Amino acid sequence: MSLREQQNFLAKLYTDEQFRRDFLSEPLKIGAENYLTESEIAEISEMLPEEISFFAESLSRKRLREVEKLLPLTRKLLGDDFQHFFHKYSQFYNPQTSKKHLEDAIEFCNFLQKSDSVSEISKNTAKYERAKLKFYGDGKQLVVCVLSYDVREISQQSANKTNINTNKKTKIAIWFRVGKTVKHYFI
Repeated sequence: MSLREQQNFLAKLYTDEQFRRDFLSEPLKIGAENYLTESEIAEISEMLPEEISFFAESLSRKRLREVEKLLPLTRKLLGDDFQHFFHKYSQFYNPQTSKKHLEDAIEFCNFLQKSDSVSEISKNTAKYERAKLKFYGDGKQLVVCVLSYDVREISQQSANKTNINTNKKTKIAIWFRVGKTVKHYFI
């Protein structure tokens, strides 16, 4: 197995809780299914399960911290629920591109959009921040985002959700580039 394939296997082992449980209970079977040699399986199996779990938890915390930095409004609005939702999301998604933190934040926003447990205002906030990340992170020339709430109020108010105006009022957020100049408007 190539070094890259080994790294991908270890990344999955550290980030996918179910895969980790499966490997720890049946290392030969899971290792063979993933094209590991017997010596590679033995080498990985020699690591104590506690070491694997500790490293997996530290990676998860790092991912959470990086995504929190990229989604400050969503983090503020969701409060402690942000970590709960991120933990659920991270069990099923592992970023693959070279822009892992950006990809993670965008995909987490997609996850929140599909969740029935997330309020509409939180979904709108995640939608807004996802559009902003796509514009800046992917080097887009134009990004338009239609929202049901004015998410700018979230950054101006406290994290106390009762202070946020939940009256729907359609807003359109637009980001565009003209040469090297970036413009952002709300309509």
